[in-house]
Amino acid sequence: MDTTVEVILVWKSLHTVMKIYRNQYKTSESLRRIQEKRIRFLVDFAYHNSPVYHRKLRDAGITPQDIMNVEDMQKIPLITKEEIKSVFPHGIVTPGFSQDNCTVKTTSGTSGSVITILYDREAQSHFSAISYRDHLAQGLRPWHKFFILYHDPAQLKKSSRTILQRVKGVSGTLPEEELVKEARDFQPDFMGGHPSAYVAMATVVKNRGIEDLNPQAVLLGGEVAYPSYRTYIEKVFRCRTLNKYGAYEAYSIAWECQHHEMHINADSVLVEFLKEGEPVAPGERGEIVITNLWNKAMPFIRYRMGDVGIPSEESCSCGRGLPLMKDLEGRADDFIVLPSGRAVPPTRLIPPFFLSPHVGEFKIIQERKSCIRIQLVPRGTLPEKEEKALLQELRNVFQEPVEIEVEKVERIRQKGRGKFKAVISKAGMSLF
Repeated sequence: MDTTVEVILVWKSLHTVMKIYRNQYKTSESLRRIQEKRIRFLVDFAYHNSPVYHRKLRDAGITPQDIMNVEDMQKIPLITKEEIKSVFPHGIVTPGFSQDNCTVKTTSGTSGSVITILYDREAQSHFSAISYRDHLAQGLRPWHKFFILYHDPAQLKKSSRTILQRVKGVSGTLPEEELVKEARDFQPDFMGGHPSAYVAMATVVKNRGIEDLNPQAVLLGGEVAYPSYRTYIEKVFRCRTLNKYGAYEAYSIAWECQHHEMHINADSVLVEFLKEGEPVAPGERGEIVITNLWNKAMPFIRYRMGDVGIPSEESCSCGRGLPLMKDLEGRADDFIVLPSGRAVPPTRLIPPFFLSPHVGEFKIIQERKSCIRIQLVPRGTLPEKEEKALLQELRNVFQEPVEIEVEKVERIRQKGRGKFKAVISKAGMSLF
């Protein structure tokens, strides 16, 4: 790229970052006005340009004039990944946009369904600035060295250094030993990527007595950062961890500040927490539904993420006006739903297995409400007494009759693209 052009692009990026940086300190009322301005534009644009949204609004008896504020959004029917996938590209990609003039992303397919997503240039610029704002708030500075694990081959970048970043991107599919070597060679100030990958790296560091890999923080995202995972990573790397919640459908949705509060990027995405189609109260568990406020090329309006979270009405002492999430509990299909209908989050199930010195890898699979299958990779020999103790801990959590089967295998984690899920429930999606 021509040097002059590169400088112009960098300064445009800086201008966008500075404008968006100020938004996080606006009042909740000001942020709501930003949201409602974008909502009115987006709904009108989608109604006139996207066949799938025109049909959904028409069938619901709604016109763009009926959607003036955040509350009005509840009139619009929800949309699922399968619906979008079934009409791609002509039913969802708006006129004038194509893979030739847009940024193209592909979801990981963890839920069993892969979709392609197009971002127009304005939206891509906005969300790149949002992501950079997140990192600034989490302590990352342009002069810091940032080591990132990429799990999508299309994301993989070579080491780079510009005014805005100094990054080394490495494929997260490499063996843990190689990832540790790459990180030690780079000596990063910050590291980022999937929690499960850093758990695996931390195990190598711990077992080998490595002491020269001590970043200021590990920024976790792409998977649920279970408390036991975070504690382990923090102990081994002797640093803090900070969480981030995002998806290609909306890029960065929420992120954890240094006061350990999860801030929602309200100036780029509208987040709803629903149960049976109605908003839940603060502190109550709900299904996460998002509206991407910027992407014209391929709108996502009231899109069911399949994730479960808890909203908060509290404010953060960091002074930002962005709304908060109390917790991100995982995907709906991470929850074990018992015969009584009671839902058990994965955070209740993982610690006993993760903390056991006799378990190398594990996966908890719910085939049906009355049957749980556990895959275990023993570390050495798994004593019968230890196995019985692990199963009893599960029964103590369930507190109702459930059949538990144990299957000992040689390996669970597969090398290659995609996220690792420690808990999979075929009954979990019935929650909402």
